[in-house]
Amino acid sequence: MRAQETEEFRVRIDPHILKETKRVADNIGTTPGEIVRMLFAQIVKLRALPFRPAEFPALEEYGVTLAQAEAALAPVNREMDAEFEAGKMVELKRKR
Repeated sequence: MRAQETEEFRVRIDPHILKETKRVADNIGTTPGEIVRMLFAQIVKLRALPFRPAEFPALEEYGVTLAQAEAALAPVNREMDAEFEAGKMVELKRKR
């Protein structure tokens, strides 16, 4: 997809969360919009969330243990580690 082929996506968010997100984004040298773009790209690539929510009721709902969920994530984590090592992913560092 070429850069000019984009679509606007609007979402309502708590003003406090947005303020804190802007602060964190600035500290790591990015913007909330870029963070959302990165999140969406990872969701598409992984076909799942790239993180485990703090409270994950689906584990109990589907009769899955935390160990089983972590085992299912292991191949994705290995792939991400390999891509990081190969230079395909970069670590965001805080601005000084």
